[in-house]
Amino acid sequence: MKPVIGNQHRENIVIAAQETLFHIDFSWWALREDEYHTYFHSLLCEKHQKEFNYVGDHERNLIDWVNPHTGEVFSIDSVEYIVRTHCSIQEGYIPEGMAMVDSIFRALLAHGNQPLTIKKLAYLIGRVGQESTILRMLGGRKVYKGLRPA
Repeated sequence: MKPVIGNQHRENIVIAAQETLFHIDFSWWALREDEYHTYFHSLLCEKHQKEFNYVGDHERNLIDWVNPHTGEVFSIDSVEYIVRTHCSIQEGYIPEGMAMVDSIFRALLAHGNQPLTIKKLAYLIGRVGQESTILRMLGGRKVYKGLRPA
């Protein structure tokens, strides 16, 4: 067996880890319901922010949502529904200069929370070349906004 030399070994680990799929773990948000409603309100486009006015002002209606990739049916909040079906597909939804965590969250929502690789996420948020930074952030012990390996 040939021994692996420092950098070669490190590169192999990084390549394997960058192929890990990440998604939004909504069970993480279930423990933070108030934060969830506030954060999703902030994801609304300008039109819908006016419509929903303030996060506490609307009735929290649940809507059945079908995952287009798995066919799984689950209930989501009406604000989340509007974000997923309208706001996330608007031009400028992921503005340049937005915090990396928020950009990744938005990219995953815009893609139906389909698990994506670090490389694909970097491309979607306009941070090609920063894959190792994204990997360190998402692959660490701390969970940011429910972003976890799928």
